[in-house]
Amino acid sequence: MQTVLKNRGEKVTDFLNSVGRNSEETRGAYLTALSGFQKFLDNRGHGYTLENIIEKIVKNEVDIYSLFDNFISFLLEKVPRGDRPRGNKLSPNTISLYVAGVRSYLEYYDIDINTRKFKRRVRLPKHIREDEEPIDASDIRKILLSCNNRRVKAYLLVLASSGVRANEATALRISDVEFSASPTKIHIRDSKTKVARHVYISDEATKFLQEWLDWKYHQRRDKQRTPVRKPDDSVFSKANFSKNPISPKGLYFKINLEFHNVLKTVQMDDRKEGMLRRKVTLHSFRRFVYTAMCNTVDQGYAEDFLGHSGSSYHTMKSEQRREIYVTKCMKYLTFLDYSGLEATGKNVEAKLEEKDREIAFLKQKYNESVQSVSLLSDEFALQSEKFASQSERLNKLEKQMQKSNRKIR
Repeated sequence: MQTVLKNRGEKVTDFLNSVGRNSEETRGAYLTALSGFQKFLDNRGHGYTLENIIEKIVKNEVDIYSLFDNFISFLLEKVPRGDRPRGNKLSPNTISLYVAGVRSYLEYYDIDINTRKFKRRVRLPKHIREDEEPIDASDIRKILLSCNNRRVKAYLLVLASSGVRANEATALRISDVEFSASPTKIHIRDSKTKVARHVYISDEATKFLQEWLDWKYHQRRDKQRTPVRKPDDSVFSKANFSKNPISPKGLYFKINLEFHNVLKTVQMDDRKEGMLRRKVTLHSFRRFVYTAMCNTVDQGYAEDFLGHSGSSYHTMKSEQRREIYVTKCMKYLTFLDYSGLEATGKNVEAKLEEKDREIAFLKQKYNESVQSVSLLSDEFALQSEKFASQSERLNKLEKQMQKSNRKIR
């Protein structure tokens, strides 16, 4: 990446300004792809750069399809940020993103790439889909109990009770958190879909978040004064009081590193086969919240709450969304609130006792019914015997009358 940053020409600058006009994240993704491509060009040793490769392709001095195929081979063998052999290969998805970024750069400068010929001559590695590692409430509780960092614990509880994306949480400002609402409301500005929304966090997450902010702002940074909370201060940054505060992206990397240390402590830091990515990531909390909401409410509510671009017909008033979160979702998104768990346990105990009383009453009624049925059965048997006896007597009388009638004749 440093090669591109230092020797970037007008073509690369214009392209990055164009694709990054609406998103710095998009700009960064394309910059990473072009960085890997420049390292590939340097590795070939022909003196090609991102600036002059366009002219070489136009003049047919370089076959574009062979160039892409060799670039993919380079990505499979080398680390894009250096020339050392890699122990873990890039995933097929990452390689596809690199190729798409370079292809977009070349097409931006009117280099036509035939799609059918590209598919025939350029072989991308096949993507083998692997199911994501699921986590449940007990896994989250284990992680939280092993986390001794105030900031990381508050951060994880916000993720696990609201389902916000990791980078959305690191971008939160003090003004985005409305503690006066019940439950606490969080306004998401910097969302992936560029659509602002608001979410709620559990009372448990509110407690730990307030403890983190109290600790953060009551630490005396100098001998003169205690820091004052400002609306634009970052919620999870420790560097609000410095001249150069850390960016949300830099904050994400710091918190993610601390999170990996916690995973190592609880022995949940396994990596996906042949990859650098771990099975459990910060995004696992978002999947957990989505699953919990689908199970307790429905998929439409989960999609809407998490900020997915779902059906345009699924709409819900804010008060209704809040009520559903409080009554149906929050109890499944609470992990360390032992007072709440104790109250819930007592409530369950009371309900079990009530069920036991109902079962005992039903058993009594059943026994009474059995006795009644038994008495009725005995009475029926007695009446049946009487009926049979009378029937036999009537049959005898009928036979006698028939004999009498014969004699009279």
